[in-house]
Amino acid sequence: MSGRIRTLLVLIVPSLYLAATLLYSAWQAVWGVQVDPESAYTMNGLVAAAGYGSLKFDHPGTTTTLLVELIVRGWALVARAEDIVAFGLKHYDAITYAARTGEAVVLTGALLAGGLIVGRTTQSAIAAMLFQAGAFVHPDAFHFQTVLAPEGLMAAFALFGMAIVVKAALDAHPPETSLGVMSGVIFALGFSTKYLYLPQAVFGVCLLRNRRAFVAAMVTGAIGFVGFSLIFNPGTITRGFGWLVQIATHKGQYGEGEAGFIDFGTFWSNMRGIVASAPLVLGVYVAAAGTVLAWCAKSRSWRDPVSLTLGAAVLVFAAHLVATSKHFALHYMLAPWVQTGGVLVLVLVLLRRLVPAVPSAALSLLAGSLCIVTGAVTLIDARAAALQSSALNAVGARLSKAVVAAGPACANVSGMFVRAPENDMNHGWDMTLQLWGDQAMRERFSRAYASVFTVPLLDHNTYTHVLKNDFRPTSYAKLAVDYPCIVVRSAVALDAENAIGLLALDPDHCEIAGVHVYTVNLACAKVQGSFLGER
Repeated sequence: MSGRIRTLLVLIVPSLYLAATLLYSAWQAVWGVQVDPESAYTMNGLVAAAGYGSLKFDHPGTTTTLLVELIVRGWALVARAEDIVAFGLKHYDAITYAARTGEAVVLTGALLAGGLIVGRTTQSAIAAMLFQAGAFVHPDAFHFQTVLAPEGLMAAFALFGMAIVVKAALDAHPPETSLGVMSGVIFALGFSTKYLYLPQAVFGVCLLRNRRAFVAAMVTGAIGFVGFSLIFNPGTITRGFGWLVQIATHKGQYGEGEAGFIDFGTFWSNMRGIVASAPLVLGVYVAAAGTVLAWCAKSRSWRDPVSLTLGAAVLVFAAHLVATSKHFALHYMLAPWVQTGGVLVLVLVLLRRLVPAVPSAALSLLAGSLCIVTGAVTLIDARAAALQSSALNAVGARLSKAVVAAGPACANVSGMFVRAPENDMNHGWDMTLQLWGDQAMRERFSRAYASVFTVPLLDHNTYTHVLKNDFRPTSYAKLAVDYPCIVVRSAVALDAENAIGLLALDPDHCEIAGVHVYTVNLACAKVQGSFLGER
């Protein structure tokens, strides 16, 4: 097969991915179901663009924040914005969409570049496409690659890093020192994106044929991570690792609960759920472990770079499996999931060495068929999720209009997860400025919001038990004085603990499309009637 035809084939999967992810993003309103965690990174990027540096260190998401910061700074420069904070708040949703697109372009580039590397190394377009199939291995992975969250860029670094690993393991010549430096840089960026990237360091064994390359990767990775973090997000170094220790030493999520590493009451059921959600992935890693053991038994050596690399892949998968089973969220498996295609390529290479009589075309056909079926299932599930999210978001937008129509003079208060188009900024505020900003910063953002929007932003936070007006703390007693009526939307029923004083006003209550609506000096039935009339 000529190089030109191979290059054209390698273009297919990245093109499909870019088209699918942009379409998926268009169906996922940034103020809707996915406001957590997207808003946190949009706001943090705006905070950084305003000159304060990153305020988030808990994932740490440094590259994600930097992406948003670059978008805000560049756009504000072109638009000649006088106040970058006001400009960012005015274009808040558009910035999130732009950042999603930026992530999609980066991951598409990683798929293309990684596919070219694997294709040239193996002299096989099929191997390159098998490597690229990792982008479609699971619906959760596809979702978090698309939305504005650290996982999006982490997937790109994991994929490109895996392409370098395949090259180092399969090249006839020992890896050059420059390849070790590149591996270290990718690791530093990946670890700066998500702490869960740390197990990827084990892949350094693929460089052991050239100790200089191995040392270069270790040194570059360590210095790169520390240097990059100190420049763009010092909290990663000064506070982030303390947060990780807190998580590791407590059984609950986010460092909560009783002391201890694992709650075995949920650990094994979580693991079963992870395994059941991605059986093909488990099969590939089990096959990797099996082929490594078979090769070592046959050759009586563990120094072969392919078997060493596959053994490292199994360890990486196991580390993520344990971490995710402890702190359950399927997308924490994203890194080893998207690398499944690269691992599959190495498994097929080692299988051919173990059983030369098996036709390579048969192995490629079987592996390719499984990848195509898995990718198709992922896209079908992603489409269903997008349509469901779109329907829920449409209901949220319709309820927002109904509230304004029923009580145009009322104080319009909403909380998280009610899919209110006007309220996505508050989650970002709570996750950045509320936690780590000083009073001067908070006042600047509050004044900037008031300068851009005529309608106050009223937020009822059931987590922090704070009622906010344009990001400033306020009270329902004050709202009752300032407004003739009050309408509050909440995702959960309010009680004495989370009502923040609203129940003292004896509100009317009804439930509309799964959202709890509370009204003061206005019949809740009027909002309900307005909602029904919005159809």
